[in-house]
Amino acid sequence: MMNRILTFSLFIWLLFVQATIHPYYVSTLEIDHRPEREALQITMRVFTDDWQLVLNTHYDKTLRLDPDTDTEQVVIHSKDYLQQHLELNLNGTDVTPSVLGREYQDDQLVLYLEVAGVAELQTLAVSNRILFAELEGQQNIVRIKTPTKRKSYLQTQGRARNVFRGL
Repeated sequence: MMNRILTFSLFIWLLFVQATIHPYYVSTLEIDHRPEREALQITMRVFTDDWQLVLNTHYDKTLRLDPDTDTEQVVIHSKDYLQQHLELNLNGTDVTPSVLGREYQDDQLVLYLEVAGVAELQTLAVSNRILFAELEGQQNIVRIKTPTKRKSYLQTQGRARNVFRGL
């Protein structure tokens, strides 16, 4: 009995040590089809330090993600990075979402995007490759919601494209 308790305790300790050694990188992309507004409303959540790594690595090492020091360069570079790493194909046509705004919530940056003129969603192919080049083990959760269906996908470096069929 004592061996089982010791073994279980060692197992729990190893899990804890492994969790502290290997950080977990994840972002979420929520896509909500609103037929009454003829739009895809998109909310992307990413950890602030991860997004700062992107901006500092690809654009400007002096940029800081901080509500008190927000600059127009952060917006410009964020839009550019998203255009390169987030691909949406709606009903067989590539679309680029507009960035409507952003805010900081705790340790996350929340970006609000939209694709206008979407009366009908038959298919939506999503490829969310943000942070894959910068962070080993990055995972991106994609959630798609319509008035009648919901679906979630996990996109990883080896598998970063999913097709949602709305009808």
